[in-house]
Amino acid sequence: MALAVWAVNDGEKVLKEDLANPNKRGNSVWDGSKVQLFGARNETVAFQVIVEAGDAEVSSSLYVEMSGLVHNEHQDCRIENDISFNGDEASNVGLRIEVFTQHYLYVSPDLSTAPQWFYEESAPPLHQSGWIPDALIPAHAKPRLGGQPVRLGAGSNQGFWIDIYTPRDAALKAGTYLGTVTVRDGEVLVAELPVELTLYDFALPDENHSVTFVYANDVSEYYPDVPDIRDRFRRMAHRHRFDLVGSDVHGQKFDAEALEQYAPYLNGSFFTKENGYEGPGEHVGEGVFPIGMYGAKVLGSEPEEMQREADKWVEYFEGLNWPGSYFCYLIDEPLPAKYEWIREQAGIVHGSAGVGKRLPLLTTRRYTPEIEDAIDIWCAHKIDGESMAYCRSSGDKLWFYNGYRPYHGSLILEAEAVDMRVNSWLRYRYGVEGYFVWHGTHWRHNHQGPRGRWNQNVYSYAVTFMYVAKNEDAYYGDDGVHFGNGDGLLFYPGREPFFREQDRGIDGPISSIRMKNLRRGIQDYEYLWLAAQRGLAAEADAIAREAVPSGMHETVAGGKASWSSSGSKWDEYRRKAAELIVGVSVGAKDNV
Repeated sequence: MALAVWAVNDGEKVLKEDLANPNKRGNSVWDGSKVQLFGARNETVAFQVIVEAGDAEVSSSLYVEMSGLVHNEHQDCRIENDISFNGDEASNVGLRIEVFTQHYLYVSPDLSTAPQWFYEESAPPLHQSGWIPDALIPAHAKPRLGGQPVRLGAGSNQGFWIDIYTPRDAALKAGTYLGTVTVRDGEVLVAELPVELTLYDFALPDENHSVTFVYANDVSEYYPDVPDIRDRFRRMAHRHRFDLVGSDVHGQKFDAEALEQYAPYLNGSFFTKENGYEGPGEHVGEGVFPIGMYGAKVLGSEPEEMQREADKWVEYFEGLNWPGSYFCYLIDEPLPAKYEWIREQAGIVHGSAGVGKRLPLLTTRRYTPEIEDAIDIWCAHKIDGESMAYCRSSGDKLWFYNGYRPYHGSLILEAEAVDMRVNSWLRYRYGVEGYFVWHGTHWRHNHQGPRGRWNQNVYSYAVTFMYVAKNEDAYYGDDGVHFGNGDGLLFYPGREPFFREQDRGIDGPISSIRMKNLRRGIQDYEYLWLAAQRGLAAEADAIAREAVPSGMHETVAGGKASWSSSGSKWDEYRRKAAELIVGVSVGAKDNV
């Protein structure tokens, strides 16, 4: 049997050993002979190419390449990498098409993530063990470490991920664009897959109308020769439509000079071609700013000092006239023993005679009556009916963080690919603006576990979060060690000085299937938002209800997730939203 090649949408995880995957026969992007995509301008569309080896087949030099796409009627309309792109990790200007190799992590049945904080027993992931793909290694990484050529072993799959960014340029005409995926084994042609992209005549906004932020710590020890490494992570985050938090300025006292240096990230002047950035959100700043990340005591400890510091922050942001959300991250996941302290701290800040009394206070907890007068933003792990009802009546903001099936999508390695996508649909469905991912670069073990602060080999060992429960709260479960696979990972290290055999030779971050699906959901949200802006809010709401019949506070405890795990089904919902938009803009010049 020769190598088999097929394609699948971006909403699936095809395990390395899954040679009988039903999507091989056909799915939303694959009819058995060609790849069929659709999208708008200023959007990234993606698909996967799966190369399958039979029991007797091996490839030691596998290459997968994607050509540019050319309009079938207007040869001057092209979607291709611009000559301005030079492969520099410090810039993505001119980068329109990217090919990645999928890296697999093995999860043994005895180390599959238990429910705990990630899902209810009634709503487990479909694949709880096996070789699961996540990290997406650029084609120009070190060969045999995800860089091409790639080795494919007998009786296994090798997945490749392809991103296509369609520029916002209105001169890019709507219609059909044609290209080709070429698969080679060394110099031998294995397959050529025709690619058709239907480009609709509208563009996604540069601004996001939801708030998505991911914490990332200082990773400079991984990149000692890359002084601008934080900016490289910022560019990747911005291109995936989420904000990166955890910079020094988020964890220190008010510092006018530091904020002046940070201003380009807030006002958008950093996100320009001149600074190496091209993609969605050019000239658009970040949309969220935490003060005192994870409860860092940046306001001080004495009442007068706290009020003075709060005044400084509010004066700064109100004077900036910044459209984003800023808040003091007062405390992380507080237990009842901390409620009195929370009331005391909030009383000091909100009791100020100055403008600091308007400083919003956030905590990562669902609405709690004992501290309802203290908190302005409730960021809940699981949104319940009481939280939703209170916030709707009081005007407090209600956000959520991480993932917990069936209330919202999970973020562990074993989770369905669409789970990270689902969370944005849930936000649109229920009017919940904010979503927070607790960590995106959890490359060191957390301090609560038995390997606290050790560097992790995230390319070979799936367990990334450990917690030793001591029965302080029922939420944390029985005494003992609890763990999560892939928890805290959206980025992977391009350099690996601690496990040198895993060094990919990339002077920047490496993305993941979970990150791509987070982006896909945020883009989907913009589809629904655009439809609503065109007077079709009821129709957009109906699509959202069809996609997620229930979730968040409407979830039936002990039930299964209400949404489909099929990537094809989610493409169907997106197409319905696209047709809503073009249905009211046909014949009109649309430069959204």
